[in-house]
Amino acid sequence: MLSIQYVEASSLKEPSWNCTHILRPDLIVLADSLGTFGILSPLIVQSSTNVVIDGTQRLRLVLGNKHILESLGGVVPVIYVDVDELDAMIIHVQTNRGRGSIVAKKLSGIVRMLSKSKKFSESDFSKRFAMKLLELELMLDPSILKHRDIKNHTYSRAWVPVEAPPGTIEKGEGISIERPPNADR
Repeated sequence: MLSIQYVEASSLKEPSWNCTHILRPDLIVLADSLGTFGILSPLIVQSSTNVVIDGTQRLRLVLGNKHILESLGGVVPVIYVDVDELDAMIIHVQTNRGRGSIVAKKLSGIVRMLSKSKKFSESDFSKRFAMKLLELELMLDPSILKHRDIKNHTYSRAWVPVEAPPGTIEKGEGISIERPPNADR
């Protein structure tokens, strides 16, 4: 049975093998969430080394923001697991890959529902979700985002301009992009 313990944030270590990265807008959103709600999900930590397996970005934000650190009393919730380094790496990859990505169509539905509630202003969306006005306008327009059968659609691993004719190579700014065969048309 796993139990949550509260430990000094400064006693935890970042793994040298961390393979996650959060883009700045997402990091801003995470920082706002931590400042508003605290840490809602415990960090997963290797018991023998105090190395964070899952939660490195949250730990960085806590240690890098005096206000968040003080609001938490300097401690963070932790679940310790007794695993070797290889199993710690496996847990790290599985938990992070298992989270998936935000689907724009579904995010648009949430944003529209929040907007209809009249509880949030444009500046609230900007602050809470790091959305610029243009992105907010796109999320609020239900006709812009085309619905996809997410489970059955094969997506490209790279963004491809919609304007590129199938099988052509776009050249611009010194970058060549080949349109994959299964890209949106």
